[in-house]
Amino acid sequence: MSVSGGPLHSESDTNTMIRFAASPATAEVLPHGTSVSGAGNPRDSWLRHRIHRCVSDCPDTVGRVVEDAEQAQESYTPIAVEMAWRKAHIDDLPGSRLKDDLEALNRCSYTFGENAKQLATHMASFLGTGQHVHKVSEEYVLELVRLLHNYLMSVTTLIEAQRVVMRHRWPAEKKDGKSEFERNDYTNQLGIAFDSGETAFMVKLRNYSTHYAIPVPGISTTMSWGASRQVELVNALKLDRDLLLRFDGWGAVAKGFLEEQESKFDFAPIIERYMKSAREFFAWFWDQINRRSSEAKAELHCKATELFLWYSEQDVRPEWMTSGGEPPPGWNGRRELRRKRAQKRIERYAYGSRGHGGIAVDSRGVAMPGEDSWTPLPR
Repeated sequence: MSVSGGPLHSESDTNTMIRFAASPATAEVLPHGTSVSGAGNPRDSWLRHRIHRCVSDCPDTVGRVVEDAEQAQESYTPIAVEMAWRKAHIDDLPGSRLKDDLEALNRCSYTFGENAKQLATHMASFLGTGQHVHKVSEEYVLELVRLLHNYLMSVTTLIEAQRVVMRHRWPAEKKDGKSEFERNDYTNQLGIAFDSGETAFMVKLRNYSTHYAIPVPGISTTMSWGASRQVELVNALKLDRDLLLRFDGWGAVAKGFLEEQESKFDFAPIIERYMKSAREFFAWFWDQINRRSSEAKAELHCKATELFLWYSEQDVRPEWMTSGGEPPPGWNGRRELRRKRAQKRIERYAYGSRGHGGIAVDSRGVAMPGEDSWTPLPR
C-alpha cells in the first residue's frame, strides 16, 4: 500500500541537485546577514566572522586567534565561502523545510503501510482458510495482538506527522493554534474519513490499547453444511463488547457504536474498512500538501539546480584525478579542463537564473519586483 504518492521530487537529477545543495558545506556556514557579494570582499567577511568566533572561544589567547584567523583566510576560497552562504540560504527556504517534513511523513507512511500489510497477511492466514480454531497455536494469537497494536499506533503517529507538516507549512493564525487550512479543509476531511461510529471506535481503540489493555481478538470457527452436504468452516476474529465497555474513555460516538454490537462481534471487516478510509485520507493529504506548495517546491528546485550547475562549472577535475588514478597518455590538462568548463558553462547558461524574487503585488494591486537575497551567482 502506498499512501505517500512518491517522494517530493521524483526526478533523479533533481534529487541529486537538492541533496548536493543540502549537504554540509565545504566551508563553515556563514551566519545570517554575512555578505558574500556587493560591498566588501567575501573573504574579508569570512575572516571577520572567524576572528569573532575565535575571540568568543578563547578570549585570553590572542596569538591563537590571529594564527587561526590567518589560516582561515588562506583556507576559505571565494568559491567555498560562496557555497557556504548559498547552502545556508537553501536550508532556510520554506521548500527545504517542507522537503524534510515530507520525507519524515513518508517514513511514517511507510511504517503505517507495512504494519497494515503485515496485519492483513497474518489475519488472512486464518480467515478464509479451512484451518480449525483448535489447530491454531498460541503464538498466532500473540502475533495477532502485536501486529494489531503496531498498526493502531502507526495510524496515530501518521496523523501527528501530518500536523507537524501543516503547522510548519502554515503557522497558526488564531488562538486555537490552527491555520485556515487545518481549521477548514483538513478538519472537514478528517471528519469525513474518521467520524463515523465505526472509525471513531478504531481511533479510540488505540487509546484503549495505550491506557487500558491491548485488545485480544477471539478466534472462532463455525461449522455449517452446504447444499452438497459438505462441511464448511467459517473462521472469524471477534471482540468482546462487554469487556471493551469497561473502559470509560470511548467517547459518545465510539461508545454508541459498541453498544449497538452483539456481545461477540466480528472484528476483521471493521479493520478492512478502516484501512481503506485511512489510506484514502492520507492520499488526500499528500496530494493537498504538494499541490498547495508548488511555489515553495519550485523555488527550492530552481535554486538547488542553479547552485549545482554553478559548482559543476567550478569543479572540472577529471575522473582519473578524483579517483586517485593516473592521467591517460597524451593528456593535455589545460585543453581538457578548458573544454570541460566550457561545456559546463553552456549547460549553466542554458538553465539561466530563476530564483531572484519574481514579481510581487502590493496591497494596492501594484506589481513590484519581489525581494530575494539570492543574487545571481558569480560569472
